[in-house]
Amino acid sequence: MLTVDASMPLLAPDPALPQRDRLVDAAVVVERIARLGLAEVQVDDATIASARLVRAKYRLGESLRTVWRIDTSAGPVTMTARAFAGLAAAADAQASAGRAHLDFDLTALWWAFPDDRRLRGLDRLVAADPAIAAALGVPGWATSTVAEYAPERSLTLRADGHDRTPLAYVKAFAPGTVDLGRLEARYRTVADWFDRLDGVRSPRVIATTDDAVLSIEALPGRTWAASGADADTEVLATLGRAIGHLHGLPAQSAASIASPFGRLRPDRLRNSAELVATARPDVATSIRSVADRLELRPAVDDIVFLHGDCHPKNALIDTSGVALIDLDQAGLGDPACDIASLVARLLAGVVAGEHDDREARLLVAAFLSGYGERRPLPPVATLRWYIAAAIVTERAIRSVNRLQAQGLRSLAGVVDLADRLLDGDVLSDAELGAGA
Repeated sequence: MLTVDASMPLLAPDPALPQRDRLVDAAVVVERIARLGLAEVQVDDATIASARLVRAKYRLGESLRTVWRIDTSAGPVTMTARAFAGLAAAADAQASAGRAHLDFDLTALWWAFPDDRRLRGLDRLVAADPAIAAALGVPGWATSTVAEYAPERSLTLRADGHDRTPLAYVKAFAPGTVDLGRLEARYRTVADWFDRLDGVRSPRVIATTDDAVLSIEALPGRTWAASGADADTEVLATLGRAIGHLHGLPAQSAASIASPFGRLRPDRLRNSAELVATARPDVATSIRSVADRLELRPAVDDIVFLHGDCHPKNALIDTSGVALIDLDQAGLGDPACDIASLVARLLAGVVAGEHDDREARLLVAAFLSGYGERRPLPPVATLRWYIAAAIVTERAIRSVNRLQAQGLRSLAGVVDLADRLLDGDVLSDAELGAGA
């Protein structure tokens, strides 16, 4: 049972993946890597300095992917483990996994980045191969920095010049997972639309290749969270205006570059609640009660183009304004989806101790006010439903499937937050109508 200490269980046991807790234990990982004698690491017990969990993706009863930074006397190595529900499944997967190593003890496959079970050719990308740089339209690409790595799904690299100046971002996707032509059109359409609004930008695709790789413009700026501007209400107001303008993209253009957004559908919401209830029996009653209250979704009267991943890391701020990045999860749906995603994140941050209630309210008010300058806000009742739904389908479930310790510690409080929000005890109607 995954725990923080002996008195506080974080997740219930998973009979299909009994090795789960060992695969997120740094001491176990160090021992397994040393015992397997992986040539890529070239270390023994004495030369491993530390192991740090970088990313986890857990599917209850099915699989677990973990990414580890292994610090050794020879330098850092990134290792990925993929746990399976049964040794036969792991052995079958190894047959198509390239240089993966089968760990019988943990019923898992290990590989050393840039090897990947489904993403092939990452070594040439990471090494800034001149032929690939030319094909992607990034001359002068000298070094690469990993921005995000989701094993078996995608890799995002920052392509830097010799002076470490970012030249572009390069994304590689697993075969068959992305329509690159449509994604390129999405970035172009949104960038063209933002050209009509001073102070708001979005990157364009530079080039694509036949093996599911694309390059995207590197825009200047820092995320407001990373820049220490958490209390900067003007930043949030600017972001609100940007999202409001994005939602004004003409329907005909939007329909050609995105599909219906499904994360906050009632069936997805119910499934998320059930997964959380199974993983955390202590909150099962309360999260099922919230799901029951959210059974009837408000009528959708307005379908807009949604960013789909509206959070601080996807907004770059500089002196010229804001740039919205990462449109990979964009879709078509109620405008309340994007608004709710950001508001739910800010409110859950209070429960998790990331900021205080007063700061969260100021930031919410600024964002809603900025949005209201571009488009009317959705009705208050609609906003309450979507924010509560986002708390379940984004904040609660992600704490479980990303094995986020802080989120799991505060999970009961987050579920209670959704309940109180529906009761009107969190954010007044006037606060949710700011800028309307």
